[in-house]
Amino acid sequence: MNNINRNTFLKAIDQVITPVIIDDERVDISRLYFNSAFYNEVGYDIDDIPNHATWWRTVYPDPVYREEIQTAWNNKKTTAKANGNHHFSLAARIYCADDSYKWYEFHSVAVGSLKMITLLNISRIKEKNEKLVNVIQQKTLLLSVLTHEVRSPLSNIKAILDGYQMSYLNKGRICEIASALTDQLSYLLNMVAPTRLRMESQREVFTFKPEEIKLRDFLNNCRHIFTRVLNDQQINLIFEIPGPGIIYYDQFAFDIIFRNVIDNAIKHTPKNGVIKVSLRYREKYSSLIITNPGNGMIAEQIDTMEHQNNQHNAGRDIADGFGLGLISAKEILEQHRGGLRILSSPATGTSCEIMIYN
Repeated sequence: MNNINRNTFLKAIDQVITPVIIDDERVDISRLYFNSAFYNEVGYDIDDIPNHATWWRTVYPDPVYREEIQTAWNNKKTTAKANGNHHFSLAARIYCADDSYKWYEFHSVAVGSLKMITLLNISRIKEKNEKLVNVIQQKTLLLSVLTHEVRSPLSNIKAILDGYQMSYLNKGRICEIASALTDQLSYLLNMVAPTRLRMESQREVFTFKPEEIKLRDFLNNCRHIFTRVLNDQQINLIFEIPGPGIIYYDQFAFDIIFRNVIDNAIKHTPKNGVIKVSLRYREKYSSLIITNPGNGMIAEQIDTMEHQNNQHNAGRDIADGFGLGLISAKEILEQHRGGLRILSSPATGTSCEIMIYN
């Protein structure tokens, strides 16, 4: 491209309303040209980014992500060349001059030594997709939580119906099951009501709202909820909480998390066993540890819950009484600045650590 044609071409590129990068190796193998739309939208000019090396360091300041994009870009270019194509594209998130990050789809077209790279802003599409995925994940998780909680009352209803059919239920047993059923349904209804309020108030999107939770008061309330089953199994629930035990988390989410974990502990603690709940303050997070004796989980069950990579095994483990409640707790924590660590074996029992990051 001679100077006259090049200048005319660059003036034409300056009129394009989308950001464009021109890379002409015949003029300068390391120098780039940016049109006006690029400067107006991304914010850099040729003085900010005079060459390829500066480009990579500037728009991809994170070295790990930079290497990932460089590798992907080179692979795309190599594949296009091998297939005889002059065009390839890649989506990437770049750092702009105004300290913001934007998503672009880069379209590279090569004609001889000349390369023209057009940038299409896909930030809004990415944002909408992420919001949609988040809504789907939240609704799936809440459905999973409610499914877990509805199993116990349904089992008790089935036990009453089976008992009547087989004529082996006496009045005492009916009263016992009915009392447990009343507690379970009350808990379920208390969960459903705030769930609907939270979802409706946020247009069906759950919004995480951290607040001060006094663990000692919170745990005493949970002890009251589980009093009947604890007394029936003669299980001792011990709290080791320094002072009021303050943590900051969403009260609604934490209630679901803790009840799922403690429910799992009660199910697998033998009669006269002891469940211990202790609080530890770490440098970067608060740690609530629930330990119980009894039949712990085998390595395969823990792996299924942690990775959820085998749906067949997951279904079997849930049917065996492990899995669903802990998976729900783990997913809520991982979506909202937390985590769940599980240590367990059939010989020593189970320890679940709820981690709340600062």
